[in-house]
Amino acid sequence: MTTNDTAHFLTEQAVAELLNGPKSPDRLFTGACTYGDIHAMACTILTNCSGRDGQKGSLGIFTSDRAVIAATMIAALAGGPILILPHDISDRAIEDLAANDPEHTWGVADPGRILPPCIQHLSLEPADRSREPVPLKPCIDMDAPLLRLYTGGSTGKPVIWTKTVENILGEALFHVGVHGITCEDVVVATVPPYHIYGLLFSVAAPLLAGAYVADQSCSFPHEIINTVANTKATLLVSVPAHFRALKDHDFPAHHLRFAFSSAGVLDEDDETAFRTRNSVPVMEVYGSTETGGIAFRCRGRDELFFTPFDAIEVDITGEQLKIRSPFISPEIARDEYGTYLVPDRVKKCSDGCFEILGRSDTVVKIAGRRVDLDQVGAVLKTMDGVRDAMVLARAIPRGRSFDICALVEGSCSNARIREFVSGKLETAAHPRWIKTVDHMPVTRSGKYDRAAIAAMFDSEGGQEE
Repeated sequence: MTTNDTAHFLTEQAVAELLNGPKSPDRLFTGACTYGDIHAMACTILTNCSGRDGQKGSLGIFTSDRAVIAATMIAALAGGPILILPHDISDRAIEDLAANDPEHTWGVADPGRILPPCIQHLSLEPADRSREPVPLKPCIDMDAPLLRLYTGGSTGKPVIWTKTVENILGEALFHVGVHGITCEDVVVATVPPYHIYGLLFSVAAPLLAGAYVADQSCSFPHEIINTVANTKATLLVSVPAHFRALKDHDFPAHHLRFAFSSAGVLDEDDETAFRTRNSVPVMEVYGSTETGGIAFRCRGRDELFFTPFDAIEVDITGEQLKIRSPFISPEIARDEYGTYLVPDRVKKCSDGCFEILGRSDTVVKIAGRRVDLDQVGAVLKTMDGVRDAMVLARAIPRGRSFDICALVEGSCSNARIREFVSGKLETAAHPRWIKTVDHMPVTRSGKYDRAAIAAMFDSEGGQEE
């Protein structure tokens, strides 16, 4: 039996056990909501969301309540509606989703939220559950759609990706096994559960492991520290932007055994500061919504490069990374060998590991010279007084094909920045436009808000060279 066959079999087993009902229904999952409550809410969904004309319909998730989302996942596995997760749960995002998704029929939302008329509001009351959960049967194939996620909070152009049962539950089960997540763990997440990373680590993986999840989605340093302390958290699930915010903070008398980071490459200084101040190793997970997880590393274990997951087949030629993976969304176009070209540049290292060099679409030509925007940003981040930097290329109608724009978080003047880069970058790589801010715009999932950053230069430009 191959590695993928074994993983497939174990995922099927995990789904069957999940639907059979919780072994400890009174165990808390999040807040005051128990595993029995989640199972009962799943039954309510199945009772009230019957399909029409052989179609399952869909169920929109307009809440960050992890217990509700866990219940919708169980219901979907038992033959309920396919789940739809927007890139955020603002009124505008909900209206856009309702307008663009003709299959949308039901929705669950936070109390007091009014949904568009075309969406049937589904009310879930976990307090009405029976003490004996009703066993449910798996009614969905491992390769069938489980949910659809809208991404694009960082670009302003939402894209929808389908994730199958194998994509979500298979990857979650992998992390449960590799990182030893058990019913004794307590998870604190700073990323919302409708983001793929938050969904995997603060809903799916804890649900499979029987763990407890804090019901807060905290993002400010004092909130994160207090939540970790108050819940006696053992696992912290966060993103690079939040690790940067935590750089000068300590977690007093904590119980953390591991921290996870994804949604971007974690800066080495930020990782070192967090790990050394708190004696907590950070596991960095590399991947994307459409590919799922690809590889991981833990610098605290002297892992300088990324190691692919056991289930991932990797081929590196030059700086190109191709993968075959059971976690890839079905919409992704693959070649005749079933491989997908990841839009990141990498460097092959020993023992099958690799180093991430940057995205392939961040290399542009300026005045006939190749300029790596990621490298320009990395140089800016080494300057005293610069906390963060984001560099992008803006197309111009005449002359050079692109202008380089740099958004810098810090207290440096533009003149000092230009003087600094003049000795470290060739002329073609010098930012033509520079703008300094106190705080870098980020999305709720902790990624750079590229749409907001581009809009700053479109509306105001910045200071030209």
